[in-house]
Amino acid sequence: MNGLIFFILNVFFAVGLLLLSFSADSKKNAQKRDINKLVNIILFNAAVYAMMAITLAMCLWGPNQMAKITGKVSFTLIGWFSVACCVFIVKFPEERKNRFVTFVQWTLNIFALYIVFHKNAFNNFVVTKEGDFQIPSGLIFSGVLSRKFPLTWYPTYIFTYTIALPLLSVLMLLVRAENTKNLLTRQRIMIVILGVFLSFSLFGFINYAMSFQTMITSLLAIGFLPQVMFFIKAESTNEIWDKKYFMRSFLTFLIRFVLPAVLGGTLFAVLWKLNSVNTKLFYILFIVGLLLIIFLCTSISNFANKREFFRDTRYAAAFEKDITSIEFGDDPAVVVERVEDAFVKHVDSGFIKVFIDAGNGYLEPVFEKEEEKGKVTISIANEAFDVLLNLKKPIVFRELMKHDYTLDRVRGEILSLLKETGSDSFIMLNEGRHIIGIIFLGGKDSGNIYNDYDFDVFSKLYSNFFVIGYYLKNIMNEAVVGTVNREIKMSSQIITSIQENMDHIENPKIDCGYRMVPAHNIGGEFVDLIRLTDTRHLFIIGALSGKGIAASMSMVIMKSITRTFLAETHDFKSLVEKVNLFIRNNLPKGTIFSGTFGLLDFTTDTMYYINCGSPSIFLYTRAYNNVIEIQGEGHILGFSKDLEKYLHVKKVKLAAGDIAMICTDGLIESKSLRGEQFGKNRAQASLLENSRFPADKMAQFTYDSLVHFTSRALDDDITILVFKYLGGNK
Repeated sequence: MNGLIFFILNVFFAVGLLLLSFSADSKKNAQKRDINKLVNIILFNAAVYAMMAITLAMCLWGPNQMAKITGKVSFTLIGWFSVACCVFIVKFPEERKNRFVTFVQWTLNIFALYIVFHKNAFNNFVVTKEGDFQIPSGLIFSGVLSRKFPLTWYPTYIFTYTIALPLLSVLMLLVRAENTKNLLTRQRIMIVILGVFLSFSLFGFINYAMSFQTMITSLLAIGFLPQVMFFIKAESTNEIWDKKYFMRSFLTFLIRFVLPAVLGGTLFAVLWKLNSVNTKLFYILFIVGLLLIIFLCTSISNFANKREFFRDTRYAAAFEKDITSIEFGDDPAVVVERVEDAFVKHVDSGFIKVFIDAGNGYLEPVFEKEEEKGKVTISIANEAFDVLLNLKKPIVFRELMKHDYTLDRVRGEILSLLKETGSDSFIMLNEGRHIIGIIFLGGKDSGNIYNDYDFDVFSKLYSNFFVIGYYLKNIMNEAVVGTVNREIKMSSQIITSIQENMDHIENPKIDCGYRMVPAHNIGGEFVDLIRLTDTRHLFIIGALSGKGIAASMSMVIMKSITRTFLAETHDFKSLVEKVNLFIRNNLPKGTIFSGTFGLLDFTTDTMYYINCGSPSIFLYTRAYNNVIEIQGEGHILGFSKDLEKYLHVKKVKLAAGDIAMICTDGLIESKSLRGEQFGKNRAQASLLENSRFPADKMAQFTYDSLVHFTSRALDDDITILVFKYLGGNK
């Protein structure tokens, strides 16, 4: 029965470590550091337990010869695993190839194999009827030497590979720690060393416990667990611990691990004598006791987590509040100052420097100090930027980047860039392949590095940083704004900008035209045409709520962020869902978009579209010489978080002579002096009357009809988009 219990325990540890390896592999941090070495160590440890379980199974139910073979393999793996841990310790934290270390590793592995399979070393593996686990082992020396040094192979082998070699590795690591100035690196080294010494303590306890229960020999590999756990902790730790953090972590460790282990061990010791009298009662009481211990420890842990002392100090909520509350109507210098204050206050950044595309191929700092003016400019034609754009890694941290193998080719350029700006990290603000700016962050005043938590927060708020960068590029630049009236100047700049940025459709199958007329110089309506491939084109027409500078700014941002999303999203519906979330989470509170997202596919002569609250989508079919409405049900964007079930992709097959006209509510709802709406019927009639003209003329004539009808200044923005399908070959 004892053998069965320890067989189950070995299987349990093997499965547990296997699951841990999957967890470690899936939790590669945001910079994707290569942790394959650590995952391999965890899997190796799991293999040790699995092989020991097989050995016990052979001892209990299989032939003795198989037990002897599997037992030798088990202890060979224990030696090899210890060597692998020693190599990890010696090379930590840099996983660089070292031929000498590799040579020593293979030498020690071969030596372990020689010892275990030596004819006089591990003679047999037997589980007796009394529940003892016996491993007979012969003397190392013979004759006179055996009397002076009565050492046997088994304990000498275990001591050498579990104590002596790890201790030598730790001494080498300690020397490196003394020569390391980086506080975080020293801390990580200390974590590794602490794990090794905890393993020494556990091996000592196991050795003591063997005198009471020899089956514990089969759990020898448990001694490696502290090393493995602390290796994981050292690899994942990327912030310097203060006294409060250390005390909080230590108490959490006691509550979550030490307390249940001590209580479980005590329970086992108290009930063990009952096992020889009534085995079934022993198991029942032990299981019930374990459940009570789990319940007790969970309750204590939950209670502790509610106490202020045990709560992690995380800044995400406060930082997000400060960043999202920035008013872009303020003086530009004030906006930059508020951004800097948020980073310094919450993130602990020593400083921030914002570089914006100056339009001359260089990024130049904005609102820099007088003594620093003109000192640093950054060329946009930097190979590092191209690689980061290709890898979709706009956020770069100095320390995490050192472990990112995907950046090996440009690591030197990135480090030079950080050195030139005196910074520790940067956030690249890009619109598709175009870099509009970079936010450089100085090292933290506390001495900590930018870590995974910072990366997660920055990633979450990236769209807000993008908005800030776009604002600086398009609004703040003194060369654009100058001293001219801001709204008038911004109107001409933005509207001209968004029209010039459109990818006009150049395909013989279609004729496209549009008219966009703001009622008061500035408006939130826009048309956008985006080329996807030679045969596919995306179009957007619609209006963002609000008037004046706010609506116009939101229009520019939405247009830009849509193109950014297209770089990573290739599903039409998913794109609209992403835009919806961006409007809701990142544009001014209460902003909504009503309009249409469409996709023209010239290979199949099909128009796909999603109605996002568009008032009218008209389709003229030449075959029936008739105009019909095809918009169907639609939902505006920005009103709800989850629109997946409300967004419906519809499609229309286009034939030569068919015409699609999409407009905003300004065309339909504008009223004459008598209060009569222009309405859908007049819009349809205008489409029919002008169907023989080119698409651009059709849009213009429809707008002229509206102006003639109202006979007064328009109160709303007017946007009209016309597609005239010509058919034929592409």
